[in-house]
Amino acid sequence: MGLKDFFTSRFKKNQETVDPISQLFLSDLKKGYFVDYDLKSWEVVSENRYEWGSEDVTYEWQIATHDENLFLEREPDDEDFWTLSSKIPFQSLDSQVRHQLTQSETAPETILFEGTTYYLDETGGALFYRDGSQTGKEVFKWDYCDDSETLWLTVEQWGENDYELSKGKTVKEYQFSNILPND
Repeated sequence: MGLKDFFTSRFKKNQETVDPISQLFLSDLKKGYFVDYDLKSWEVVSENRYEWGSEDVTYEWQIATHDENLFLEREPDDEDFWTLSSKIPFQSLDSQVRHQLTQSETAPETILFEGTTYYLDETGGALFYRDGSQTGKEVFKWDYCDDSETLWLTVEQWGENDYELSKGKTVKEYQFSNILPND
């Protein structure tokens, strides 16, 4: 066996011992995968994306347990920015805030919600693609954050009069573990 053969056989042997499951990252989630978070195992029930324009994409995974649904969102930038949120009734907002969002040309700069002041951070329109669909649905979003930029409120407008509200928080990738495909 020559030197070249020795290294070639060692390389092939190392390739065979790599465990593809241990090499999964949170950004690798797919519909049907499982992930552990906050002492629960969650199943990815949908894999979505928001396209904001030229190469600006936000990725979203709906994760579920037997009694809860959450939305994990990844905004790629210099480093990934992760949030985890849940849908809450739009009617939970103060009626004046709802009125300003639905009837005015300008969104409120601040929202007081459950004792926390949230500040308008970003607004924008996107096309939303659910589960790899090739047809996008128009959505407009208002993102609000607290002083620490760890708590978030998001209002989404789908069409003329369909509004959704989400309450969330900033999370870190290390808070999630045991990413497993459903095979």
